[in-house]
Amino acid sequence: MDTIEADLAIVGGGIIGASCAYQAAKRGLKVVLVDQAVPAAGTSGACDGYVAVSSKKPGLMMELAVASKQIYPEIVRELSLDPEYMPVGGLLVVEDPADLEALESHVTALRSVGVPMEYLDRQRMLAFEPNLSPTLHGAWRCPVEAIVNPYRMTLALVAGAVERGTRTLWRTRPKGFETNDGRIAAMLIPGGRIVAEQYVFCAGVWSQELGRLVGIELPVIPRRGELVVTERGAAPARHYLMSAKYLVAKADPEAASRSSDPRMRIGHGFCLEVNAQGQCIIGSTRAFVGYDRNVTPEGIAIILAEAIKRVPAVAHTKVLRVFAGLRPYVDDKKPIIGRSGRVANLLVAAGHEGDGICLSQITGAIIADLATGRRPTIDISPLTPDRFAPPGTAENRAKTAIA
Repeated sequence: MDTIEADLAIVGGGIIGASCAYQAAKRGLKVVLVDQAVPAAGTSGACDGYVAVSSKKPGLMMELAVASKQIYPEIVRELSLDPEYMPVGGLLVVEDPADLEALESHVTALRSVGVPMEYLDRQRMLAFEPNLSPTLHGAWRCPVEAIVNPYRMTLALVAGAVERGTRTLWRTRPKGFETNDGRIAAMLIPGGRIVAEQYVFCAGVWSQELGRLVGIELPVIPRRGELVVTERGAAPARHYLMSAKYLVAKADPEAASRSSDPRMRIGHGFCLEVNAQGQCIIGSTRAFVGYDRNVTPEGIAIILAEAIKRVPAVAHTKVLRVFAGLRPYVDDKKPIIGRSGRVANLLVAAGHEGDGICLSQITGAIIADLATGRRPTIDISPLTPDRFAPPGTAENRAKTAIA
């Protein structure tokens, strides 16, 4: 049996794992990056690429987003592969004047962390984006938002990590772990084992299964999101567009079960970006359907109808393809980032749901800090993996039964 030795073994080749590998390799660690498929085969290759602060919940999530956006351009400049990062600005579209009051505290929170927000009435909104429907009430503009190609960003980070000495093992699924005195001694893989000083679990929607192999609970579940991609053509918008109502769909998953509105029941929230290829990526839905990545006629019909209401020019644009991805959702709506107190040499970075593209760079920096014995610049104690009861305990069984 072959043995591979490393300072840090990372499980998960999406954008979070790739960022962790890149940041750790930059700091001189000997890294092995393992994935059961290939880079970006899961969530990171099936989403849009909004690098946004304005969509984040006030508090720690907003603080992390601000920090990640600050280092994003620097990291992009370091990479040899162009990830198509573009600062395009964002518009939070207001359809209903009643939503303005609900957004006041959100806008105040953004301004408190230094994020510029400017309200545009209908006339000024149409001056910025003339293809928007004149029936819209107005919009909040955040000029510092950006987009990136998440697939290319993941590949670029992996390539950057490899350039700095990282070893990659694709189509390699961990078979189990050897543990000793509350530590992982080795990770078992087909034909061999990996012996590392520290391990990182970045397995996205597969994190729960992985955690249970070492006796910890990582309650990440998939939440499907559907998207539409159009052919290249004249861009109907310069900004990334998002409905203010999208924040409701994102933050309140229980709303689907309470509503008779078909849009609410599939967790619809309008968003639209024009990527570097001139294609519109239009979304999105949020639904708990297990690991089903199939698109639905209902979901796609609602996405297109709602987009046309807000951007009528979309009606004249041909659809190239439709797809769905699985977002890694945690019930308390916070990612899991930090060192395990139950498995001393285990770090976790999972459960970012729809925020992983934006938060990937700060997450990688935090994991690299922890792996090299440094204190992260942001207090991540609320994100600890230890906030969940271990598998098999009475508390865990009770919560599972309720769910």
